[in-house]
Amino acid sequence: MKTLTVQLPLPPSTNVMWRSVIRGGQVRIITSEVGRIFRDECAPILKDYRTPLMGNVVITCEFYFKNNLSDLDNRLKSLLDVLEVGKLGFGLYNNDRQIVALHAYKNFDKRNPRVVVTATEMR
Repeated sequence: MKTLTVQLPLPPSTNVMWRSVIRGGQVRIITSEVGRIFRDECAPILKDYRTPLMGNVVITCEFYFKNNLSDLDNRLKSLLDVLEVGKLGFGLYNNDRQIVALHAYKNFDKRNPRVVVTATEMR
């Protein structure tokens, strides 16, 4: 089993990560400015992960919020998408379809909000 661990800034809520636009009469979902800022903050950290996990993956996320007002589930999709190899060309796994188990924990740290992600490849 191969395990990768990374600490990232708190991801934005799914409610603000994407937005709808109309282009050519079609509604498209695009990454919002907030989402692009989060992706850009994560890029220098994730660039060290150029060899992604290839098999099934178990993800454990330890979120550290400033207070109890944030929903844990609203942060997961934003986080899982940025961890995927995509436009950045690096990440913990190739596609979030590889995730076969997901564990998320809510903690508090007023001075240092963050998320610590552990990805374990299951063979």
